[in-house]
Amino acid sequence: MTDTTCPVSIRLANEDIERLSERARRISGTKTGVARELIRSGLSDGDPFEQANRLLNIERKLAIVTQDIQSANSSHSELRATVTRIEKMFEQLLLALSGQLKSEKN
Repeated sequence: MTDTTCPVSIRLANEDIERLSERARRISGTKTGVARELIRSGLSDGDPFEQANRLLNIERKLAIVTQDIQSANSSHSELRATVTRIEKMFEQLLLALSGQLKSEKN
């Protein structure tokens, strides 16, 4: 069961927002996501156990996303192969119906 969340609004100086934006760009994240993680890290008061739990949760989520991506790639490959087979069968059908298909009994 996921915890419910609620929005929090904070004001930051322009230079802090720029540093937050730069950090988000470096990790290909969002300013909101980076701010959330920094706040949660600060709330743990540097407790190594709490930080380890957060990192484990992040790692689990990454593993799930990785599996989903691999599954999607596999499904895409299978779908592409199926479409290719259907296209070949359709071409053969068109050739047979037009009388252009040569007999393979030679």
